[in-house]
Amino acid sequence: MAKRSKKFYFFAGLLGLVLVWFAVGLFKTGGIDRGFDTNPNYSWAADMDGVSCEPQTIPVKLTAAGSREFSLVGQLCKMNESQSTTLQVLVSGAGYGAAYWDFPYKPDTYSYARAALRAGDSVFNFDRLGMGLSDHPFGASLDVDTQAYVLHQTLNALTADRSFNAVVMLGHSFGSTIALAHALKYPEQSDGIVLTGFIHNFNPKFGQAMGQGISVAAFSGPLIGDLVDPTYLISKPNSRGDVFYTQENTDAAVITTDNDTRETTAVGELISMSRYFADQSKELTLPVMVMVGENDFVVCGNELDCTDHAAVKAHELSYYPNTICPEIYVLDDTNHNSNLHLNAPGNFALMQDWINRRIGSAGAPPSNACAAITGN
Repeated sequence: MAKRSKKFYFFAGLLGLVLVWFAVGLFKTGGIDRGFDTNPNYSWAADMDGVSCEPQTIPVKLTAAGSREFSLVGQLCKMNESQSTTLQVLVSGAGYGAAYWDFPYKPDTYSYARAALRAGDSVFNFDRLGMGLSDHPFGASLDVDTQAYVLHQTLNALTADRSFNAVVMLGHSFGSTIALAHALKYPEQSDGIVLTGFIHNFNPKFGQAMGQGISVAAFSGPLIGDLVDPTYLISKPNSRGDVFYTQENTDAAVITTDNDTRETTAVGELISMSRYFADQSKELTLPVMVMVGENDFVVCGNELDCTDHAAVKAHELSYYPNTICPEIYVLDDTNHNSNLHLNAPGNFALMQDWINRRIGSAGAPPSNACAAITGN
């Protein structure tokens, strides 16, 4: 009889845990409040002078044919004096909740949400389904396409009784994949997308590092007792510094805060992460900005050396039609989390400048719209 591998026993054990979950009905679908909003050491965009925020709890389904509703939780914020605005929708990556885009440590440096609000735009920042205050469906049922459909419903809810001059999606890492999937399926809902921590490439060394750096969230980490679904994973303590950061361009306290606010990743999301790494983006009809760090350990490597900026730009431009005016930016001394390096303010300025030119901001039309360049 052939000897079973360790991998076989791991997946057999995981399947057994899933069957136990179905049998006893222990799965908790609600949101999990870890007290981030009331932590006296943290400051959020909602704390800014002159900003008003509306908490949003939006009922969503995983598929159009689904019968079960889940709650997506976020905040819609704007400067009090703002009237006509662009809506910026901030989509976090795997293992990152709303804190990625509204980082609570030194927020005037690391919170993109604050930068967008100061630019005069509205911001919707949220915990995706499967993390934070939003509901946690069965983790194997969440993937890039279900999350794109959830985003579609979210936009419908946000724009049902509100008027915005334009809508732009900004994604990070897996959130960029979601934003891309959404833009391909529902192009009428947005006017452009910003993809950060994403290019059409994958570093196999990251796959190895990720396997060593995650554990089952129900049994290890800060969610023990709150989450029992074994199909959710979470980063092990202090496992992100060498993987997501260029150390000499990073404040060590940022990595500590990242570790303390880390969120879950659903197994179904992991399986679907590379689904849009092929050439689907050639069908994109919206303007796109791509921003990647030259040291990005997740998407740089294998045969693509991201320190060769020209090579990265040529590689990525081949995946988008010229008619959507793609712009590719490669950041010096920056790893995967471009929002959380010391050069974050400059990175935010690049994103806002692109929005000003291609989408329009603070009630003003785009200063250099793609259609004006291409003649479309």
